[in-house]
Amino acid sequence: MKSELENEVGTRGITRLCHFTPARNLVHIAAQPDGIRSTQALRDDQSACFTATDNYRIDGYMDHICCSVEYPNAWYLAKAEPLEALFKDWVVLLVAPHYIWQPTTRFCARNAAAGSGSQVVAALDGFRSLFAASVLGAYGKVRSRNPKHLKCSPTDDQAEVLVKSKIPLAEIPGVAVKNESQAKNEIARLRYAGANPEIFRFVIAPILFDKYRLSDAIRSGKRPAETFYPTHLCP
Repeated sequence: MKSELENEVGTRGITRLCHFTPARNLVHIAAQPDGIRSTQALRDDQSACFTATDNYRIDGYMDHICCSVEYPNAWYLAKAEPLEALFKDWVVLLVAPHYIWQPTTRFCARNAAAGSGSQVVAALDGFRSLFAASVLGAYGKVRSRNPKHLKCSPTDDQAEVLVKSKIPLAEIPGVAVKNESQAKNEIARLRYAGANPEIFRFVIAPILFDKYRLSDAIRSGKRPAETFYPTHLCP
């Protein structure tokens, strides 16, 4: 029997969570069944090659993985991109939605670092807070929903879902990239490293990497275009 939270996820048409990571991490994620691991898990494993996207975790949830509902937090990406001096490309990992209704999952209606994690909430109330009519977000600005706002998307673009410990590779069915050139590069890197790129469904979705275009699309009720890119097109 489905929980009330799971039913609400279905009613809203939510199909996935998203997690940003530098593209250089994709090979390491594909190479081992643990998939994405929390900052704490990576620090505890001295052999880990995967680099955590946020080493500081001001929110205090070191053993949770930062995700967003349906679409990525492109505002955070805009801040993180300049910090990657050598490897500029990023990917969006598309994660199975069932983590939303796991008992250990936590929610924040805005960026979870606000108030050092003091606004993070659990369970159904936490999930519902993501879709409040208005949310006080960064810089004291109130984010509000309008009648066209995508039902699947939180009120604040930076709302977070914090997933406990790890997200296994088997629960990461898709990877979104900026363009065809990047799709080819990521597939080629995986093959060169001995990983099978066919474990992922690659989609080209440039709007997911553009904070202004993505925010405008969400608020106008338009799902950004995502074009499937078959791995066999990259020999």
